[in-house]
Amino acid sequence: MVAHSSDGLTATTTPQVNGGTSPKIAQKQNGDAIPPTTAKNLPKLPTVDEFRRAIPAHCFERSLVTSTRYLIQDFAALGVLYYLLPYFENFGGLFGYFVWNCLMGVFGFALFVVGHDCLHGSFSDNQTINDIIGHIAFSPIFSPYFPWQKSHKLHHSFTNHIDKDHGHVWVQDKDYVTWPWWKKAFNPIPFSGWLKWFPVYTVFGYCDGSHFYPFSSLFVRNSERIQCVVSGLSCAFCAYLALQIAGSYSNWFYYYWVPLSFFGLMLVIVTYLQHTDDVAEVYEADEWSFVRGQTQTIDRYYGFGLDSTMHHITDGHVAHHLFTRIPHYHLIEATDGVKKVLEPYAGGQYGYKYQINYDFFIRFLWYNIKLDYLVHKTKGIMQYRTTLEAAQKQQ
Repeated sequence: MVAHSSDGLTATTTPQVNGGTSPKIAQKQNGDAIPPTTAKNLPKLPTVDEFRRAIPAHCFERSLVTSTRYLIQDFAALGVLYYLLPYFENFGGLFGYFVWNCLMGVFGFALFVVGHDCLHGSFSDNQTINDIIGHIAFSPIFSPYFPWQKSHKLHHSFTNHIDKDHGHVWVQDKDYVTWPWWKKAFNPIPFSGWLKWFPVYTVFGYCDGSHFYPFSSLFVRNSERIQCVVSGLSCAFCAYLALQIAGSYSNWFYYYWVPLSFFGLMLVIVTYLQHTDDVAEVYEADEWSFVRGQTQTIDRYYGFGLDSTMHHITDGHVAHHLFTRIPHYHLIEATDGVKKVLEPYAGGQYGYKYQINYDFFIRFLWYNIKLDYLVHKTKGIMQYRTTLEAAQKQQ
């Protein structure tokens, strides 16, 4: 496990986003410093400023009123689902309970997206307000706000970097061959999706470091460790409050913890599919740049009203990765600008990637079986083993 540092988030040089020499003055991704790169001869790609100019200026504007409306909307939806729970159980039995949990997972994830706006600073112009609201959104769904803010910024800063993008698990062939059989078998098991967010990622710390333990590898400063304790206690308080309302441990488990696991599943599905596909490339340091990494992100349309319910974090994710300060309610409009900039690259490795995936759950399960580990495509560039094997068969 590699101990993380925040040094890359305050870089004084910019990555070579177009293959040229990077200037010494730091560029920023609408507020967040773009980390440096050691790459030398990268393909010519658009710069961050080119993307910014293609997106309407109002897309970067944050409204506290609008953001709060979505916060209230998601809490209200969860409240309605709890009110309707007896009807789901009385008329649907175990199947009704299952459907209720699925809906709780979707709307729980929607609430998570609002909190996710807070940690990126796109909920409002005031970060103190963002941090307070972020805890209000995250704590009831047992997600430690400050630790997740730290790990998630690292993911955004180094997207598809083989060594530094720890928010997403990149498994290389050299690592896979050393795994015991049970570890190799874990991903393909459908049930694993319910466990990957909690406890595998947030508690056990695979692969960022524990988000609840203040002395895990995720934290390098005492201030970060204090924030970890604050966020952890906030989650514990909400869990305890849920226990008091439930009246018994069994009720607490069935009506608080089980729906939380469905939220975790939805989070894992969305996050996994945003960055995992047959065509996606992952880069070593000499081949990575900020823009090159972001072009490997995939927008997916789930349908069934899920994309709008989950605030378009599914089908507006490429724009979000380029500019984290864009509020979720502007992502689709911003995506149109991203498409225009990437239009000359259409059909190639760096073109805009969009898929309609009504079968998102089946696709998630299948990819966990099929896309097992990465191998070198060329020096410094990696793709999934099965992708390269299929390409070789076609030659």
